[in-house]
Amino acid sequence: MDCQSDGGWTVTIQDFDPANYLDNDEVIVEYLKATAEEPNPEVFLEALSDVARAKGMAEIAKNSSWA
Repeated sequence: MDCQSDGGWTVTIQDFDPANYLDNDEVIVEYLKATAEEPNPEVFLEALSDVARAKGMAEIAKNSSWA
């Protein structure tokens, strides 16, 4: 939060990305199980996309100086 010159506050909200939290196989399995229970198949498909991004991010981090 930032204070504005008029005394008000500005709140910055960032988009939530589940891929940022899918950092091990146990978490990924639970995430996929939970989304598979949803009646809308698009939820599960989106979860697969999240997992693919998370795995890609983890591999990049492992192979760089970030990790």
